[in-house]
Amino acid sequence: MESKPRSGAAATRRPGRPAVDRREEILEAAERLYDSIGFEKTTIGDVARELGMSPANLYRSFPNRQAIDEAIARRKLSVIEDAAWAAARRGGDPALALQRLSQAVLQETRRLLFSEQRMRHLCAVAARERWPAVDSYMEGLRGALRHLIMEGQRSGAFRKADPEALADAANAALTRVWHPYMIEVFADEDLEATSDRVCELLVHGLSFK
Repeated sequence: MESKPRSGAAATRRPGRPAVDRREEILEAAERLYDSIGFEKTTIGDVARELGMSPANLYRSFPNRQAIDEAIARRKLSVIEDAAWAAARRGGDPALALQRLSQAVLQETRRLLFSEQRMRHLCAVAARERWPAVDSYMEGLRGALRHLIMEGQRSGAFRKADPEALADAANAALTRVWHPYMIEVFADEDLEATSDRVCELLVHGLSFK
């Protein structure tokens, strides 16, 4: 008697592909190893052994070590971007909203990227080498700024001008307290105070009639 053809994912799965997507497990294992033996010393083989799998199976999820590092950076940065958008969408006084947004980004960046040594080194490399994940993240922050500026314009608190150009200028001004590389370079400074001063200057310019 002939067996019936299988349906669903099992029928369409390519030969050799793992039955379960292990990307998240791989990323968690890589982070653990960065913490225990160091970012630079960790190899694909180390990550595979940590999970009891072969490097060949790991390569089915990530083509190389760079792809793993990019995914870790992107995952961490997305949490900060979410915090930025949450602050931008809370509403209220636009001047206070801008200050709240900037502080949220700075504090989340420090908490997620610089409170743990494993992420500090990875973040520094990603920022210095202009990884796509970092560029995409900075563009996301610019989008949150544009949203806040447009809301301020609708309420009459901010002057009418091209919100794209204003968001570009505000994003550039806040780079020192937002960009992971700059936070690393100026780690010993009072960046919270710098953030507030920059926001005061931005509000003055945005409010100019």
